[in-house]
Amino acid sequence: MLLIGQAIAAMDTAIVNVAAPTLKADLGISGALLQLTVAGYGLAYATLLITGARLGDHFGYRRLFIIGVTIFSTSSLVCGAARSVEVLVAGRIMQGIGAALLVPQVLSLIQLCYKGREKSRAIGLYSMILGLGAAVGQFFGGVVVSMDVGGFGWRPAFLINVPIGIALLALSPILVPEFGQVRSRKFDVAGVVIIAAVALSILLPLTFGRELDWPVWSLLLLCCGVAGLYGFWRYEVRRAEQGGSPLVDPAALLTKGIRPGLLVVLIGFFGYGGWLFTVALYLQSGLGLTAFTSGLVFTAYALGFGISNLTWSRLPTPLLRRAPATALAVLATASVLLAVITSTRHWDPVLIPLLLFFAGSGHGLSFGTSVHRMTSAISPALVPSLSGLVTSSSQFAIVSGTAVLGSLYLAISSVQPTPAMSIAAMTAVASVIAAAAVTAIYCAWRLPTLEADRGA
Repeated sequence: MLLIGQAIAAMDTAIVNVAAPTLKADLGISGALLQLTVAGYGLAYATLLITGARLGDHFGYRRLFIIGVTIFSTSSLVCGAARSVEVLVAGRIMQGIGAALLVPQVLSLIQLCYKGREKSRAIGLYSMILGLGAAVGQFFGGVVVSMDVGGFGWRPAFLINVPIGIALLALSPILVPEFGQVRSRKFDVAGVVIIAAVALSILLPLTFGRELDWPVWSLLLLCCGVAGLYGFWRYEVRRAEQGGSPLVDPAALLTKGIRPGLLVVLIGFFGYGGWLFTVALYLQSGLGLTAFTSGLVFTAYALGFGISNLTWSRLPTPLLRRAPATALAVLATASVLLAVITSTRHWDPVLIPLLLFFAGSGHGLSFGTSVHRMTSAISPALVPSLSGLVTSSSQFAIVSGTAVLGSLYLAISSVQPTPAMSIAAMTAVASVIAAAAVTAIYCAWRLPTLEADRGA
């Protein structure tokens, strides 16, 4: 039940991307409103993930999961039935709010419900769904739009969530155990306002700045958002010292190995966001391949991510100790080879998908095993803080990777609209991802020790 909820929320981060041209033609959406339709979900989703995690601890994880599914399913129906762009945008934002409420409860409940090998396997499946969501969403969106089921065009891409949501609402009270209870301590409303303002100050420039050619206001707002993170941290530390209930417990970030683990998550999904955006541009605009071919090629990355997370829980403990660093080395090596191949051969229908598969495998294995190590070190009281930090870090990293690496690609390729410049741009992106992965290897060696290691 938890993973199905995670899956529909993850898929909707990208499902509208493919349907955007059809949406524009059907509803007569302008460029700015079309971008808001695509981005509204992700903005609301990423902004409220930390808040959603703390609400689960405050009012009960299963209760928040069910509330999130209810909002998500209802807003999906609104989106699927929308006859105007205003209704569609409102529905997308409400979808993001519902996803932000349900998604953090998934990792929180996995940490509380499972132990040992069972928890390892559950986290592997959770990691697989989190990483595959955007790629599967793009593929599913393309299939739905192409089939034009019943002449409804793009609408089934949203409406499919409704029967799934009804099934979740019917079965979750039976199959999902309840943890947490309504707490008497005052909820950190000021923290919610501060982190929401900080998140939007970072996300808005990253989402819209690239297409607007990075105006001055976007850079200033981004700087204010980054500075605001420090202000939020100081506020949370002071609230904890005064005996309050902070939105993010500082003890979670101060636990040994958690900050390096979050850096591994950030770096991995930064590269994922970059690959997701630039590979499509490179193959379609640079090399003239079809959108379908582009989708199939990137599916190799998604398959690598998924398969690695299905298998790592079976590894013996000695190998699990080395898995995060080894996986990041694989990601770095695959990225370097991609840079070499794109700079020399332009396009290789065998090697490029194969290297994307290994890059996805390295990312997937490093993410799943790093989350496993972090959850083994955290105390039950800090579970919601870790859930909020992991989920929000991955979403912020995807947006950042898309913006930063997308801007790098476009800055190089737009100098001259030739295949040679597209190749140079793709080579630069692959090189940056490789360098980031090498940096993450250092972080991987500072992850928390496994429970088996501490017991020994």
